[in-house]
Amino acid sequence: MNPKYSVEEIERRWLVDVSQIGDYQTSPQRTIQDRYLSGTGLRLRKIQPTEGETIYKLGKKYGKRTSFVEPITNIYLSPQEYTALVGLDGRSVRKVRYNFAGGSLDMYSNPNDGLAIFELEFASLEAANSYVPPPFVREEITDNPHYSGAALAFPL
Repeated sequence: MNPKYSVEEIERRWLVDVSQIGDYQTSPQRTIQDRYLSGTGLRLRKIQPTEGETIYKLGKKYGKRTSFVEPITNIYLSPQEYTALVGLDGRSVRKVRYNFAGGSLDMYSNPNDGLAIFELEFASLEAANSYVPPPFVREEITDNPHYSGAALAFPL
């Protein structure tokens, strides 16, 4: 049974061979700044689209239930609420997310320059299991904890 108010996030992730991608930079994009609060499963997220308003969220991940499934809860915040929380002890990571090839292509920046990860969320476990990834992906890292957002974050 999932925690109260959570939804199941069904997701797979892969490292990307950037030389095989093509022109991804013309795809819709947004900049994402994540802050993983120390000693918790909480993630503070700031999403800045190319156009439109900035979105602020506080998320809680509960740990994977299966290889692809993890319950998650999100609360949308006001800019003032985000500002009140962003100063808490934690580690941060920044990426530009492109809507690309039916999924999300995350291009990480300092100190993870050059790291590119393709991820895709699915409506069902069956869809996740049967998905054939595009040719530009390399190793699947869905279950590799070294490539989780929290593991890629650094103190700022």
